[in-house]
Amino acid sequence: MNLIIRDAVEADLPAIIQIYNATVPTRMVTAELEPTTVEARLQWFREHSPEQYPFWVAESDGRVIGWLDFKRFLPRCAYRGTAEISVYVDENFRGRSVGQRLLQHAITRAPSLGITALVGLIFGHNKPSLNLFERLGFERWAFLPGVAQLDGVHRDLVMLGQHCPARCRPGPAGRPVSVESASNVDPPQARGYNDSLSLMHTLMQYRHEPIHSELLKIRDKYSMLHLDVLILIYHFAKICSGNILEIGAFLGGATIAAAFGVRDSGDNKKLIAIEPGGSVKHKRLGTRNILRDLERNLARQRVSKIVSLIKGRSFDAATIRAVHGTLGADKIGLLILDADAAKRRDIECYRDRFADDCWMVIDDYYGADSNEKITPSRADVDALVEAGWLESLGFYGWSTWVGRWRGPR
Repeated sequence: MNLIIRDAVEADLPAIIQIYNATVPTRMVTAELEPTTVEARLQWFREHSPEQYPFWVAESDGRVIGWLDFKRFLPRCAYRGTAEISVYVDENFRGRSVGQRLLQHAITRAPSLGITALVGLIFGHNKPSLNLFERLGFERWAFLPGVAQLDGVHRDLVMLGQHCPARCRPGPAGRPVSVESASNVDPPQARGYNDSLSLMHTLMQYRHEPIHSELLKIRDKYSMLHLDVLILIYHFAKICSGNILEIGAFLGGATIAAAFGVRDSGDNKKLIAIEPGGSVKHKRLGTRNILRDLERNLARQRVSKIVSLIKGRSFDAATIRAVHGTLGADKIGLLILDADAAKRRDIECYRDRFADDCWMVIDDYYGADSNEKITPSRADVDALVEAGWLESLGFYGWSTWVGRWRGPR
């Protein structure tokens, strides 16, 4: 599904209210007992602001099919960094990851909004919503038994929450300075810095989760990438709004990490891996037949059905046609680039399919200056950053650049 998440406008309000009112009779989502109207909700809608408490809609083929809003948790100043979020999806589009993608977008954007904690209030009998929030890292922070009465039945309320990295930037002598207190902060720079902090925080969290040891085994068996890079690939594949394209699968380490992310996202994302084949001499990962061993490794990890493997060179016309055919009308939300030194060439081949803010993981950025692969790779990436096409968010592992696609402006 071609889904766009954007700021809501007043013209969207009839669709927003229609989606909301459809949930009232279910007694599962809202504590309101009667449907509302556009006029009654107009002031509520206008209280939102894109800079602090945004209101987003999910749009598909010009139709609003879901929405998410932020609102003040409590009026006292000490709670300024905490926001309550609500998610609603058109009943005809439930089960298609619309709510998940809205919630993932909120988690990603929260630090740049100055939000340090997200809270959701969900009825205890609303199992689908509880499962969604918990799958995306929310924890149960409070349980209020029988506080709601719906048609004579007492219902429990569950508070789920998730901490977000603090919104700050380096100040004098490296001390952090609150973005809210800095009048001369460039918003795009502040957002990039906060998102970099968010990635580092996310990486630390994953180091304490089972996926860490799972990917450590994958790294030792199938990959030359650092474990931290595999974890980020897993994370991006799990949260990205779009499909995944990998150029240079080799023996499948990054491919498997991305496939695990798709698996754990619960979304039906497409994962396309391009590999021309050949042989490699390496003390740990040497192979006489890359494609044969790649397919075996994907099968061993039970992810063959998740991966669409395209055999060929990334820049050949036949390969490009095959990628476009597999994608259909969908966009790419994550690009994993670990092939030869021509990074710009491969980006040029597929840039028309990149989603806005497409995550980028590009290997071979750093190393010895004499390395014939590193030098042109870094030059390509640096030139695209300088042109504003790429946004840097950090450097991980031994030589991997991580960032986002901004595209020509």
